[in-house]
Amino acid sequence: MTGEVVAGTGMWIGIIANLAFLTHLVPSDFLKALILMVGLFVSLLISPKAGELIDRFDKKKILFYATLIRCLAPTSMFFAIAYDSISWMVVSTIFIQMAATFYIPSAQASIPSIVPQTELLRANSIYMNAVTLSRIGGTALGGLLVTMMDLMTLYMITLVSYVILAFLISPIQIPKIERKSKAQSEQVRFREVFGMVRSEPAIFIGLFNSMMLSFFVGGFNLLVINFSEHLHAPQLTGWIYTVEGTCVLLAGLMAKRWVGNKNLVAVSTLFVFVLGLAQFGMSVSMNVVSLLISFAVFGISFGFMVPMNSTIFQKQLPENARGRFFSFKNMLDRVWFQVSLLLTGAGLDFMGIGMYMFTLCVVTIIVGIVSLSYGRRHALDVRQVSEPKAKTA
Repeated sequence: MTGEVVAGTGMWIGIIANLAFLTHLVPSDFLKALILMVGLFVSLLISPKAGELIDRFDKKKILFYATLIRCLAPTSMFFAIAYDSISWMVVSTIFIQMAATFYIPSAQASIPSIVPQTELLRANSIYMNAVTLSRIGGTALGGLLVTMMDLMTLYMITLVSYVILAFLISPIQIPKIERKSKAQSEQVRFREVFGMVRSEPAIFIGLFNSMMLSFFVGGFNLLVINFSEHLHAPQLTGWIYTVEGTCVLLAGLMAKRWVGNKNLVAVSTLFVFVLGLAQFGMSVSMNVVSLLISFAVFGISFGFMVPMNSTIFQKQLPENARGRFFSFKNMLDRVWFQVSLLLTGAGLDFMGIGMYMFTLCVVTIIVGIVSLSYGRRHALDVRQVSEPKAKTA
């Protein structure tokens, strides 16, 4: 997790540097978006094969090689800066997205193999907090350093952070999946994931509950900018990110203790309603304090839902299918984020911030009601520690 914080911080510094580089060469915001989306498109194409490889081969090696591919991203930017080349910038974005396509699902699929089942929720919370810390620290540090250092130095910092992660991966021991034959290993197919989702209601609910959370996160930056303009408070942007990030961290620290051995499906559904409450608060907020409270509530719901849903997936999926599933979920999130970005922008233009947030609140509550009804109908019960079944006479 230390490596995740270091590498994540370096990644965000690199992202800030990429934006500065693009601003220097490309005046059009639309062209900037297209350039940044090239890597995303490539990652979507290779995600199915990445999931298959994660389930077939040693996850530790995949994590290590994915980190080496990450190192090629800032290295490519050295050439981009030297030649003022957009082409090298595109190559860099492809490398960073390719690495993430392998690294993120491998890391999520590996957690159940290196921690006891009773500590899965805690481990997922720690992983989420590591990602959150790197996001907060990386954006803050990147924003500061970009005004003090040249881009070459920023990319060197990014490269060093990836090299540190590669060294920290080396001592990790991840048990390999035992397969009966080589033929069994070669028969791993990505499409099997869809059958698993259909046949396991708890996984379906986990994905369904994640849907509204991911949708809100996808349009988060647009909402923050819009709220800042709506309340005529330029400094509000930084406050929102600080409050939201802090509450995510605190919720992650409390998740294991507060949830205990409660039904994870039911508690995850409960926090869908908490998310709806946060969105309602945002829709009626007339001042900075009430808006920050609403974003704090959102941070708490995010901090509980993400590790709980990850734990549900890890507990309900067989070991030899986790790589493909998390590749599928990663691919789904990436597409959903782009859809969210477009719909959020359109909603803000046509409805305004207040009505848009109220509409989002209504949709979220409907999702929560559907999840609650579905969970009760199928008697879904997933806990951190599976309770032994009562013996029949």
